[in-house]
Amino acid sequence: MDLKDLTPDSETVTCTIVHPTKREPLKNDDGSEMVIELYAPYADQYKKVLFEQQNRRISKSKNGKVEIKAEEIEESALELMAKATKYWNITYDSEQPKLSVNKAKEVYKKVFWIRQQLEDAVENSLSFMMK
Repeated sequence: MDLKDLTPDSETVTCTIVHPTKREPLKNDDGSEMVIELYAPYADQYKKVLFEQQNRRISKSKNGKVEIKAEEIEESALELMAKATKYWNITYDSEQPKLSVNKAKEVYKKVFWIRQQLEDAVENSLSFMMK
């Protein structure tokens, strides 16, 4: 047995976006499927964003206590997903927007159901040892 055999093959997860009720892959005007690729939680890029957020919270702590509001938790989750997005091929507001953190945050906030699909894809990728 080699421990390396029990490690993931890729640091990213690709999610094909499906219609929220029909469960069919969504397509862009050019016929390509809408996909979003994210860094996995064990990837350095993902950890970098997570550590930035944690360090920000620690620096705001008072007497060793970290006070955080529900809105901050939601914003942090949105920011993490946006910054963990490596690539996308989507149509939003009648265009195929260029990926940026701000645009990703906008899309993930407005098209809220995509976030669950992305979270599910990441969770499924973490079961790599079950293959």
